[in-house]
Amino acid sequence: MIFSLIAVALRQRFLVVTLAVATLAGGIWAFSRLPVDAYPDLSAPTVEVITQWEGHASEEIERLITIPLEIAFNGAPRLTVLRSVSLYGLSDIRMTFEDPADRYFVREQIFQRISDAELPSGVTPSVAPLFSPSGLIYRYVLESPDRSPSELKVLQDWVLFRHYKSIPGVADDSGFGGTTRQYQVILEPALLNTYKIGVQDVVDALANDNENAGGGFYQLGGQFYYVRGLGRLTDLPDIGDVVVATRKGVPVRVRNLGKVAIGHAPRLGKFGYMKNDDAVEGVIFLRTGDAAQTVLTRVQQMTRHLNEHVLPRDVRVLPYYDRSDLVHLTTRTVERNLLLGVLLVTLILVLFLRSFRAGLIVAVTIPLALAAAFLLLQARQVPVNLLSLGAVDFGILVDAAVIMVENIFREVSARREAEETIHFGEVLLAAAKDVGRPIFYSTAVIIAGYLPIYALTGPSARLFAPMADTVVFALLGTLIFTLTVLPVLCAFFLRKGVRDKEGPLFARFKRLYARALERCFAWPRATLFGCVGLFLLSLVTLLGIGTEFMPKLDEGSLWVRATMPYTISLDAAEKIAPQVREVLLSFPEVTTVASELGRPDDGTNPTGFYNCEFYVGLK
Repeated sequence: MIFSLIAVALRQRFLVVTLAVATLAGGIWAFSRLPVDAYPDLSAPTVEVITQWEGHASEEIERLITIPLEIAFNGAPRLTVLRSVSLYGLSDIRMTFEDPADRYFVREQIFQRISDAELPSGVTPSVAPLFSPSGLIYRYVLESPDRSPSELKVLQDWVLFRHYKSIPGVADDSGFGGTTRQYQVILEPALLNTYKIGVQDVVDALANDNENAGGGFYQLGGQFYYVRGLGRLTDLPDIGDVVVATRKGVPVRVRNLGKVAIGHAPRLGKFGYMKNDDAVEGVIFLRTGDAAQTVLTRVQQMTRHLNEHVLPRDVRVLPYYDRSDLVHLTTRTVERNLLLGVLLVTLILVLFLRSFRAGLIVAVTIPLALAAAFLLLQARQVPVNLLSLGAVDFGILVDAAVIMVENIFREVSARREAEETIHFGEVLLAAAKDVGRPIFYSTAVIIAGYLPIYALTGPSARLFAPMADTVVFALLGTLIFTLTVLPVLCAFFLRKGVRDKEGPLFARFKRLYARALERCFAWPRATLFGCVGLFLLSLVTLLGIGTEFMPKLDEGSLWVRATMPYTISLDAAEKIAPQVREVLLSFPEVTTVASELGRPDDGTNPTGFYNCEFYVGLK
């Protein structure tokens, strides 16, 4: 079969070259469309349930919300770890499931169990969006020379949030900073006592008077009309006019019991950016399973659209963290390493083969094999990263090609030096046939060495499976092109001027090797004991070599966390954050500093005023 494949390739040379060029072009196209990320997502399936109950202490949160929910969630299918945090006004429960459990299946199981918990009236737990711990891909700040943080937060909550959430692949856009606007009724205790009215009476009256009513429909003059009762409150006077009770035939309205004003909800956190102590930011998370590069492209397009067509002219979205910078760095690193590897391999081949043409023919295998790998990865939608692309060994890729081209080169040169009348096609076919089977089996053995990786599960599989895919696909491409394209290229470019002459470098290497081999044969026991001793020494040395799970990856930024006393107030903590930002900005290497004090309003980061985190961008 191998011989037949080589023979067919030599007979259909134009078709083989055309297919090789098409593969190369397709590989370039596939690489431009491949989902590329700096590192794979290794997190197990996780579900987070967030419950907010304003105004209640952590003890009540724990007893009335967290514990009932934990009881309901315990025993969920494939649940391995359940952890919870109870803070002022917030319950946060995080559950980790067996890997590889289906993420949507476990979320559905938790959704079904929420209703089993007996919770206080008006408390509604919510399941956090589907994103992983490494899903933060984009941060932006709203900038305006005139607008207040409250106005910017309104834009964030009602405009930006909805636009960014509409992007496929975006799990969440978590706003941080600014104040949440409220219509507030500030009651006077003395007036309540005078009218003998309780606070709950006011709450009930406001709730009952703040709704529209349906009255059916009627027909008149051939037309159809809805009947509606409009009762929703629209402004401050409407709130003040709500009747709470009647005393001696006189209605007691809300304005008679206190003051109606526009205020803001109690702040749970504060965001600062550069010199601005009260700013508004948005944090965009990637939905688990989506390609970061693709989603980031959509996010960037949406940012441009918002700045140019949606937001007021005095408001701009300013990104200050974008993971696409890291993705582009990864891509440039891979491209540079691939180019450098091709050049080095080509140079070494030319030096040892003593033929520039033969060296180039062998080197052609590298881009063709990588193109085939990229096409197969794109077809399977396998994301690539630094680890998977960095595992491609050019020495392994050209091994089969070196054997094929060197044997053809040697056979043609030997026939020419013997001054035999040769038919070039027959010599070429015979030389390729001699090494075709060894090339096939040696490549198959290397591929077989990667097959156990596919038996891995969990984080190990997500870490190493893309690497195995990349290497195996590249080796398959090497095998096919070595048996088809290389004989055709040799037929085109090695017809004339082929002489197998040893260079001085290779001749010296052969002499040294011959002397070493003679000594090994003369002292066989010493040779064996020496090899065993070196092996044992390598094992001892291995114990002192440091190891790490993931390679070091520098994004060009720092994440600094400041922990203050647990009971510190917001007023005291917000005085410290600007001082820390000022210190960080004093370093010449720092370009951007942003601070997050406390937690956002949606409760996605369960912490308190004691915690302040700083993003530090570096040059």
